[in-house]
Amino acid sequence: MLTSVFKDDGRIDIRINQTSRKFQNLLTRQLSYLGQPTGHEPPTPVVEHFQGRNVPRLNIVVQIIGSRGDVQPFVALGRELRNNPPFHRVRIATHPTFKGFVEENGLEFFSIGGDPAELMAYMVKNPGLMPGMDSLKQGDVGKRRKAMYEMFVGCWRSCVEAGDGMGPEIAGNLETVDPLNAEDIFIADAIIANPPSFAHIHCAERLAIPLHMMFT
Repeated sequence: MLTSVFKDDGRIDIRINQTSRKFQNLLTRQLSYLGQPTGHEPPTPVVEHFQGRNVPRLNIVVQIIGSRGDVQPFVALGRELRNNPPFHRVRIATHPTFKGFVEENGLEFFSIGGDPAELMAYMVKNPGLMPGMDSLKQGDVGKRRKAMYEMFVGCWRSCVEAGDGMGPEIAGNLETVDPLNAEDIFIADAIIANPPSFAHIHCAERLAIPLHMMFT
């Protein structure tokens, strides 16, 4: 059985309890009803919804591991968060390869290390859950473990450090930080991340801040 309910916030709650072969026909028939008028007003656009409200300006770090195709949609999201009220401070934390691309779009960049080309090559070579024997014999697993550790540390640094992450850690070297300059201080208020960045949930738990994960 399939039921669909339009909620007040514009979402559709669909519940499915069906295992028969007629499921496909049933689903098609039910989905055809979704365009029918419901009496609910469409949800208010986000920008309009927050206008005139006391919404705090947040430090948002966006953690991304992957190719340019993974990074680019988050850059677009970051621009929207930065350019619309309440004009959040947005930091894109990703591979150093994309530093120029991020900064030319007017967003802060923080390097988490790693080489996306090497990552993609490893995934092509080992498409399954477990690495192949060739990767084990050639030491690829050890190399990937070292690279992932570097990126995990980079993700944590992106939540609590000023700068762009391209140099040594500045934690414990606070004499270089100007407490009167807001740009010299960055503590994340929220994290947005793609799932392969892995460290996201641990960073959010440690800082007790919200985490939003999304694939592009």
